[in-house]
Amino acid sequence: MLASQGPVPQDLGWAFEFTWDGVRSLADVGPAGVRLVGGDRRAIATRYPELDALPALTRRRRILLDGKIVALDACGRPSFSRLQQRMNLQRPSSRVLRRVPVAYYVFDLLRLDDHPTLELPYRRRRELLEELDLAGGPVVVPPYFPDVDGQAVLDTALEYGLSGVVAKRVNSSYQPGRRSRSWVATALRRSQEVVVGGWVPGRTGAGSTPASLLVGVPTERGLRYAGQVGTGFTDAGRRELGDRLSSMARPTSPFIDDAPQRAARDAQWVAPELLGEVSYRQWTAHGRLGHPTWLGLRRGKHPAAVQAPVVLHAGPTRQGADERKLREAVRRAPAEVDAHRVSPHFLYNALTTIAALIRTDPPRARELLAEFAGFTRYTFRSTELTTLAGELENVERYLVLEQARLDERLQVTLRTDAAVLPVALPFLALQQVVANAVGNGIEEVPAGGTVAISAVEMGSDCLITVTDDGPGGEPDLGDVDKRVRAAFGDGYGLIVDRAADTGTTVRLRVPGA
Repeated sequence: MLASQGPVPQDLGWAFEFTWDGVRSLADVGPAGVRLVGGDRRAIATRYPELDALPALTRRRRILLDGKIVALDACGRPSFSRLQQRMNLQRPSSRVLRRVPVAYYVFDLLRLDDHPTLELPYRRRRELLEELDLAGGPVVVPPYFPDVDGQAVLDTALEYGLSGVVAKRVNSSYQPGRRSRSWVATALRRSQEVVVGGWVPGRTGAGSTPASLLVGVPTERGLRYAGQVGTGFTDAGRRELGDRLSSMARPTSPFIDDAPQRAARDAQWVAPELLGEVSYRQWTAHGRLGHPTWLGLRRGKHPAAVQAPVVLHAGPTRQGADERKLREAVRRAPAEVDAHRVSPHFLYNALTTIAALIRTDPPRARELLAEFAGFTRYTFRSTELTTLAGELENVERYLVLEQARLDERLQVTLRTDAAVLPVALPFLALQQVVANAVGNGIEEVPAGGTVAISAVEMGSDCLITVTDDGPGGEPDLGDVDKRVRAAFGDGYGLIVDRAADTGTTVRLRVPGA
């Protein structure tokens, strides 16, 4: 059964899986061994001897599985280019098996103990598959997500550098060999700004229009090679590039690392001044663009502003991105920023500050970008309660970003008893209180001021105090007070003391650890 291409379905009755780049194959498993059949109906078992373990994992039962043979890159993500090192080897050597191991990602069950399951609903087939408990060794049963927002799964695929999602109707049967609208595949295409460092001419010689471009991204050390782009050009676009590149020629490569020998042999090098944009499927573990397509020139922007993307991964494990982390990522993906808890103006101001530093202080910009990534990753969680330790860590990220914007106008003091770090707090409650102190207390004063944060034991309770020495404005913290009382009872909550021209003190009392 094959998937149709299309956008992520928005109606009810779908389950979602990640797309795993690999070789689609059926595994016919029985007491006598395993027979692997590829998409072209050829037997391929000798190419992947790791999967001889399947009969033992199935306890010698007769089953027919549908899945993909996958090789992982250094980031634990499926890599088709890495798998290609195995695809045409009829009997790989032990050295190749060690260098490029594979796993079988199983996503459907078509026969169980000689009983066909094709007519069963997809949800039931997945339940039977998980009951077999096949995961182990070279076999992976990747997660699937029924009754969730498909966009959340797609967003998670983007976050973890996967190539897309497949939506499957939960009540659909399996239709062998057919391309069905009951399965819908949505591929991710990301975009990236790049700097042109060279080009490969067409067959008519060096004076022709470019057949492909050699592109890179700036680093502290110089321009790093990111890949060769040979698709996406219009005839007019090629002519414009040819005209512009001919006046930018230089005798040596502008890249700090070597481009592949085949591309470099015919390359015409240029000064790294031309900025463009490409779409691509994946940023590889070696820092190269996977399947890039040219989108066009970017005008009016300096090449130094280009940055490579940040892609999250669960670590280079044999079975790829850890299932628990992927499930948690999908669960939190729908969480949106509550405008009453995290100000959109703060997000905008933080990004503006980082953008301004890209030209003047790139290392500092990267540090702040890491802080911003940590802040948003925490903020976009979906949870009711957290710990004081977690809140303080995120508040410190927030204050680092605000100090970068306000400079010496914002001073911070922090005093915390270690004994109270495990206490429970409503999620983002402390963040709201501190943001109020900065926004209403410090930002309004031209000379700036100080925000002081303390957390101490008070009998069996914990008292958290946030003080600013600003103008003593009216804080909007009713939401925090209601959430604290709802969580711990009316004996807990906020007390606000403010005085004109002397500042505001907010005391937050919660049960102790």
